[in-house]
Amino acid sequence: MNLPGITSLFYTIFFSFSLVFLTACTNPKEKQMTQRAVSGPVFINGGIYRTPLRSSPTTLDPAYVQNEYGVTVIKQIFDGLVRFDPYLSVLPALAETWQIKNGGKEYQFVLRENAWFHNLNPVTSDDVIFSITRLLRTEPAPAILPHLLKIVGAKEYRKKILEKVPGLKIKTNKIFTVNLNKAHAPFLTSLGMYQAAIVPKKEVLRLGNNFGKYPVGSGPFRFISWDKKKTIRLKQFKTYYAGSAFLDEIHFRIYPGGQDPKVLSDFQNGQLEEMAAYGEAKKKLAKTKELKWFHRPSLSLFFYGMNLSHPNLANPDLRKALSIAINRRKFVNKIYKGQFEIARTILPPGMPGYHPLNWIKDNNPNLAGQYLKQAFAKMPRDLPELEIVSAFKTPRVVQEMAMINKFWSGLGINIRVKYITDWNKFEAYLRSNEVQIYRYAWSADMPDPDSFLYSLFASESPTNFMNFKDKNIDLMLLNARGIVNPIERTKMYQKIEAIIMDSTPLIPLFYMGVDRAYQPYVKSVSVSALGAHTMPLNRIWFAPQTTK
Repeated sequence: MNLPGITSLFYTIFFSFSLVFLTACTNPKEKQMTQRAVSGPVFINGGIYRTPLRSSPTTLDPAYVQNEYGVTVIKQIFDGLVRFDPYLSVLPALAETWQIKNGGKEYQFVLRENAWFHNLNPVTSDDVIFSITRLLRTEPAPAILPHLLKIVGAKEYRKKILEKVPGLKIKTNKIFTVNLNKAHAPFLTSLGMYQAAIVPKKEVLRLGNNFGKYPVGSGPFRFISWDKKKTIRLKQFKTYYAGSAFLDEIHFRIYPGGQDPKVLSDFQNGQLEEMAAYGEAKKKLAKTKELKWFHRPSLSLFFYGMNLSHPNLANPDLRKALSIAINRRKFVNKIYKGQFEIARTILPPGMPGYHPLNWIKDNNPNLAGQYLKQAFAKMPRDLPELEIVSAFKTPRVVQEMAMINKFWSGLGINIRVKYITDWNKFEAYLRSNEVQIYRYAWSADMPDPDSFLYSLFASESPTNFMNFKDKNIDLMLLNARGIVNPIERTKMYQKIEAIIMDSTPLIPLFYMGVDRAYQPYVKSVSVSALGAHTMPLNRIWFAPQTTK
């Protein structure tokens, strides 16, 4: 297998995250398990792994998933051509090997002979070509689309000028080639994005729009059932090419709108194997000594996005005033118990392009007041009341809103809070003209700055809820993808970020980390810097019963 040397170096330099495995022995309740002897530690086959989803996914079709709740599930059902290891290196998945030729413009992939879909049909080159061409006409446009449009004829196919993509060619049932118009540094990495999951052509054509309700993939677990408000059930796929999972089933328990106290209660009562542990929940769980903990940084950002097309937020000086007035240190320490690193940039530490010199100012009421005066040549008697919309209504969010109101009331600006706890309705509201400010968390789809800067700020991106429009930025983002030299490419993204930050379309608050608690018997957990929602569960197993 020939890896693109420059691209491999590009990611190796910037990603040195440690891999953590949880180990313990105790007596898991209500588990039916059988023991299997292997070299090294004793692994246990069996058991049902129960994990919370803070909202029900919109769909389980990888081409249309737009949030981490859907990603969490489809990462178990589907595989792509490549995958990321915990260190974010690109590794083989359905593609056993590949070669890169013609100066980075031609890729030849060889599929695994033992790769099967859950309907027991083999994964073929025809399925791969179908999966890629399907993405080219998906609406709304998936985040991977800009990378796929580098394929010869892809733009013409999307515009329906062509009915086939000449850059995609089948050589044999297991070998195919992809030809690009020009070398594109993140192309191979983009194939590890969840949207690039390979789907079975026959099943998609047979099920049509229902494929997202009854997904068929080639991953370690197959779909069983989905009760929209309660549970999604997956079962071990015994003929998975990388070996069958240790677990029998995964049950994703759905908690619409968050329901953090309920999640905590269920975990404490042994009805969940894991949960995110932040703020008060972490404080309460810390009293239970036998629990296992997992912490690592992640390539993610929590922020307030602002709709630039709304009259109340059209002035950049007003937006800067709002951002500078926030005391981020106090915000994180009080609301989130100091668990996170405060954010003053868009790109998180560890991401190529992260640059401390792009930091924005914060906790400066006097400077915020100066920007506010610039925003209003003649100060109005009443400044606009600003609305913040949240997809979750928990005690922590209510406390957060009270603190933000205190920061901004010092500027003479009051807020009202709108809670939309149905995720589908929340996203629909973000796409409306009414939205002003929204709470949001963004995690990278792949270890590349394009995953942040293009997805959030490109004019045509479906997740650009801020309505940020800048033709120069659009052009710079497109040009950055064609830069092969990692140093030059990093400098370009730093420049792009600096220009965006000067306009202040969002208020970065903190870089998120992965903080999770696990029952004592849960073993072999590994989480990458892309976040817990990307974690494969097929290697997790339960400790055997022991007697004291």
